[in-house]
Amino acid sequence: MPKVKDQNKVNAIYKATIELVTKTGFSGLKMAEVAKKSGVATGTLYVYYISKEQLINDVFVVTKKEVAGAIINSKYVKGSFNKTFKAMWYGYFKYCLLNPEKMLFVEQFIYSGYITEANIIKTNTYFEPLNQFLIEGQKNDYVKKMDVALIKAHLQGAIHEIVKMVVREGLKLKKKDMNTCFTMAWDSITE
Repeated sequence: MPKVKDQNKVNAIYKATIELVTKTGFSGLKMAEVAKKSGVATGTLYVYYISKEQLINDVFVVTKKEVAGAIINSKYVKGSFNKTFKAMWYGYFKYCLLNPEKMLFVEQFIYSGYITEANIIKTNTYFEPLNQFLIEGQKNDYVKKMDVALIKAHLQGAIHEIVKMVVREGLKLKKKDMNTCFTMAWDSITE
């Protein structure tokens, strides 16, 4: 019977992994450093995760699920397409602003070569409601007729670059600036 994982230890391991990966990259990540930073015995870490690849994939899946929850939330349904889209956009923007290390982790991981095909498929399903929302927007002539993956990449890329600049420069975004960023995103995808 597999050992039940202590969720507090798992959370500490995930946090340590994300912090270390954003500093050292995936190839520089050492399981012993993850154990030390998370306050978990190295043996315990290996009981929970048999390899660095398994650990990174698990952290990726959990983080992508968080991201999906930040974007796709029933409280964001506001009646009109524009208002719902705005709530979703702000949800993701605020998630990235509050969790830049998770944003960077996911961004790095996608291109790292460590991601498994099973986890690509799994995490893509988390965003299916967003895909359907955008397709519905296209059917109703709100959103440009182009591949939804390109639309999402365009929106995500802009948010990521803004958040990186804000974090790097230590800027405080004013509400007016955030509203302008949203307006630029909206204008870029609408007909």
